[in-house]
Amino acid sequence: MSLKIISYNIHSGVGVDDIFDYRRIGQFLAQQQADIVCLQEMDLRNPDLDKEAQIDYLKAGYFSDFIASPAVFTESGWYGNAILSRFSHLSQRSLDISVDTRQPRNIQDVLFNIDGHQLRILNTHKGLKSYERLAQFTQLEAVVDNLINVDDVPFLVAGDFNEWQLFSRSLRRINRQLRSVSLGATFPNRFPLFKLDRFWCQPSHLVQQAKVLKTPETKVYSDHFPIQAELKFPLENVRLK
Repeated sequence: MSLKIISYNIHSGVGVDDIFDYRRIGQFLAQQQADIVCLQEMDLRNPDLDKEAQIDYLKAGYFSDFIASPAVFTESGWYGNAILSRFSHLSQRSLDISVDTRQPRNIQDVLFNIDGHQLRILNTHKGLKSYERLAQFTQLEAVVDNLINVDDVPFLVAGDFNEWQLFSRSLRRINRQLRSVSLGATFPNRFPLFKLDRFWCQPSHLVQQAKVLKTPETKVYSDHFPIQAELKFPLENVRLK
C-alpha cells in the first residue's frame, strides 16, 4: 500500500486573504485523501472559539483522530503542533525544545499502528533565530540518534524548520543522519523563495515521491505551501511488536 503524508503550516488558520477558517483547510486536506497530516501553528487561543467545533472542522468527517501537541498555553486555549490521522496511534509524546526568551517549541512524536505495522511520525516547528534553530536541531538529532540505535521502526520527520540557509550547519548535520527528501520552495506562497517545510526519512527508501502542493486553495489558505510525501508501506520485515 501507499501512504500519503502532508505537512502544513496553517498560519493559525488565517489565510493570505485574512480569513480565519479551519473548515476550508480540513475540507482541502480530506479532498487530498491524506492518511496523516502534520500541522504547525495550530491555534486555539481565541476565547470566543468553540474548540471542539474547530477540531471537527479540521477532521472534516474524514480523519478519525486529532492528536494535539501544545507548545504555548493560555487561559483561553493553546498553540502548537497537531496531527490529523485516519489511523489509531499507539503512543504520543511532546518533547520540549524551547530556547530561553524565545517562543516555546516542541517535537511531536507519535507512533501509529497501521494494519499491524508500526510507523513513527516526528512533527516539529523550529524557531526564527539561527542560534535558536541550532539548539533545536541539536535536540532533534539526539532524538533521531536514539530512534536509530534502539528501534527498527520506520519514521518520517516533518514540519516547518524555518531554515532558509541552504548550507547551514544544522541541515548538514541532520542530512548525515537521515535521507533528506527533495522538495521545492514553500514560503512565502505568493512568491516562494525558501525551502522552510521539509521531510527526512529512515530508512531511505521509505519515501517514494514527494512534492509541494501548489493549488488555487493553497495559494490562499496559509502563507506556506503544504508538502506531501508518498510512503511505501509497510516495509518488509517490520511488524508491530
